[in-house]
Amino acid sequence: MEKARKIMKLAAALAAAAVCVLLIWQAVDIYLTGNAPENFSAPGVRIEPVYSRADAARRLGSIAPALWALLAVIAADLILDAAAGERGRTGALLFPEDRVRELSARVSELPQGCRRLRKKRRWAYLAAALVCAVSAGAAGAYLLDPASFSSLELESVMGAMLLHTVPWAALALGSVLAASCISGGCAKKELELLRSAPKKPGGAAPAAKKRPLWPLRCGLCAAAVALLALGIMNGGLWDVLVKAINICTECIGLG
Repeated sequence: MEKARKIMKLAAALAAAAVCVLLIWQAVDIYLTGNAPENFSAPGVRIEPVYSRADAARRLGSIAPALWALLAVIAADLILDAAAGERGRTGALLFPEDRVRELSARVSELPQGCRRLRKKRRWAYLAAALVCAVSAGAAGAYLLDPASFSSLELESVMGAMLLHTVPWAALALGSVLAASCISGGCAKKELELLRSAPKKPGGAAPAAKKRPLWPLRCGLCAAAVALLALGIMNGGLWDVLVKAINICTECIGLG
């Protein structure tokens, strides 16, 4: 059961990534098709609009099998999780840091190595926070400088903005990932020390029984579906689409 759940979660991740790639590809193709030279008349006026409701529906229909496959994989993953029960989910979804926190409450005294590992974890997260702060400051200084957007050449402005912001964002993301990997490795070592440490007399206190959350989740999902249906019925979907098109074509300047 556990192996099937891991395979299903991997399949869900791959399916979600594939759907994202397909959606991005369709959006880029819509933009390139709408701005192709053959879509312009002699005076420079577009023959067909870049975005249209019919074109969006047609393109979503072309990738509908991938969308349905993603929904099917997600449903199968949820069914496997429900079949595994609370015992099967707890050990698989808890992070090493959470397991360390639970096991620390059961030992009579923390081993010396645990304190050293915890200190290393804290320093890793502090270093990542410092890198993120410096990266945000550097990128923000460029974005808040009016001189960075004084040119009317959209391509050069966007290219310079990406050149001055993307490396800082990548550096911040990399520092967070590195800190997470360091913390996970330290937590695994700490788990080994805690398992061999003497436990409290009488064992740990029985954990409080958790109330099932599925009724709340089902209620929230039903409320979300009802609100989406009401928004579609009162024309809100069309208003959002028009505003999104106006932002893309007028504010950002893709049109």
